[in-house]
Amino acid sequence: MIAAYLQALLKHDVYITDINEAGETEFWKLDKALYGLKQAGHEWFKTLERIMATFGMSQCIGDEGTYTSKDHNLVIGTHVDDLLGIAPTEADLDVAEKGAEKHVELDKRGKPSKMLGMELKWNKDSVVLTQTALIESMTKQFLTDGAPGKTHSLPLEPRCYMKDIEVSEKPERYQSIVGGLLFIARMTRPEISINVNLLGRRTTDASPTNWMTALGVLGYLRSTKHEGITLRKAADLHIRIYADVSYGGEGARSQTGVLTTLGNQAIGWYSRRQDVVSLSITEAEYIADCEGAKDAAWSQQFLAEIGITTTPSLYTDSEGAWGLSQTSKFARRSRHIDHRYHYIRQQNWSGKLIMKTIPGKDNPADILTKLIPMSFVNGWKKIWMSTSETSIE
Repeated sequence: MIAAYLQALLKHDVYITDINEAGETEFWKLDKALYGLKQAGHEWFKTLERIMATFGMSQCIGDEGTYTSKDHNLVIGTHVDDLLGIAPTEADLDVAEKGAEKHVELDKRGKPSKMLGMELKWNKDSVVLTQTALIESMTKQFLTDGAPGKTHSLPLEPRCYMKDIEVSEKPERYQSIVGGLLFIARMTRPEISINVNLLGRRTTDASPTNWMTALGVLGYLRSTKHEGITLRKAADLHIRIYADVSYGGEGARSQTGVLTTLGNQAIGWYSRRQDVVSLSITEAEYIADCEGAKDAAWSQQFLAEIGITTTPSLYTDSEGAWGLSQTSKFARRSRHIDHRYHYIRQQNWSGKLIMKTIPGKDNPADILTKLIPMSFVNGWKKIWMSTSETSIE
């Protein structure tokens, strides 16, 4: 949408000052928002909601930036003034375009090739999401002469820990590279999530060890810059959540990893240190499974709003955590667990969640919790990811 903020009607009285040709101060009351106005974003958000309603689009509760039609034939995702429509036919998209054009001017781009810092490379039956341009930009900024070169292995090997030594007085450059790596990890590269999580714990410590480690991760991305998450036509629309944990760790707090798949395609993931110290590996796994259950509930709600009904499955490799989720039996070794983590029991008993166990070697969330050999990481990459170099525009 062109000049989106300028279309937003203001709810409150806002005045601006100006100097006329005679040098006198004039006061103007704004009828619509201006770019730079504090409330401009909020007012545009409300205006967009009203525009969408004029041609039958309803705002989703699970994601307020997403709108869907009553028959679910049309789904529109929004980001400020960028809109992405998904529909089975061109005719459905035309209805939305004509409805929006009655209120704002549209700049139609067709099938997207770039979106939210990602490149979209289209094949006949899939789309590859990459961040090649961002990786190349970071390479020019940080990988100067003398820095690590291309590498197909991540620098943090199993059982290796970064040392906090020789703290730099200027950590801003280190914080900048970690911020860029974090964005890439969250959007298209799940295999570097645990590495970036460890680096992010040291944003005030730009020691040579941590700096070179961050450059090593960037060097790995440079050598694999055309790789990214691949979305294919799903064989089924079943949500599967995988949860895992690495017990103990820094500060005695365990590391949680949760991966969400739709039709066996990775659509969401995160690696996060737990808020509390667990007294057993079963407790740590149980907490991680609760986090997975929360993701399952949100996924189920959001998909229902766009016309897809499914009962998510949650997979854990802990028999103890699975057993704890199935019963409310009082036990001395688990009675201290905070009641909020028993949310998973409610979801399980109500039938909103199906909880299953799998062998640890088959749990893909393992790569989000600990540093593991690249051979194992590459095995999961073959399932979720591909390269954009052979894509068809």
